[in-house]
Amino acid sequence: EDRPTLFFEIIQRKGAQSFGAGNFKALFESLEREQELRGNL
Repeated sequence: EDRPTLFFEIIQRKGAQSFGAGNFKALFESLEREQELRGNL
């Protein structure tokens, strides 16, 4: 049975000022692509 998955990821970046808007956008775009391929977007 294919069902939505929930996951948490903790990232520690010493000395970094921010996560980076580009990284955050790319992460969510990749999640959306994967969900679309599975047919549950």
